[in-house]
Amino acid sequence: MTEKSLSAGRHVAAPPSAVFDLLATPARHPEIDASGTVLRSRTEGRLTGAGDVFVMEMHGRDMGDYLVDNHVVAFVEDREIEWAPATHGGDRGGQRWAHHLAPEGDGTRVTHVYDWSEVTLERLLPYLPVVDADGLAATLDRLAAAVEG
Repeated sequence: MTEKSLSAGRHVAAPPSAVFDLLATPARHPEIDASGTVLRSRTEGRLTGAGDVFVMEMHGRDMGDYLVDNHVVAFVEDREIEWAPATHGGDRGGQRWAHHLAPEGDGTRVTHVYDWSEVTLERLLPYLPVVDADGLAATLDRLAAAVEG
């Protein structure tokens, strides 16, 4: 596999502001995670911009329980939010998660991107990608259910 990013997109029947607000509130991320790995946020409140860091409690089949520090690397209100996970208290691993939002009719076109192109640790490569396009799409379905209802 030479491609090192995956994406999925869909229409969400909610304004970009509602979608972005959910994505900028880490405590709501477990609601939309279709993988079941995101347990809860240790960071209260809403993110405010690039440079913010939010800590999530995670659980992986092979890793058990662990913490991740997510470094916000892009933040354009109602348009784009992206974070790069790092080991808790450690370095970023080269993966990025992004959501791109665009007004579309009566709602929002949301594109969810997982990128692992900057991963350099050879021991991690056999485990990547950590999600497939169907998993990204399932997360978007959960996001839609959370903001449309």
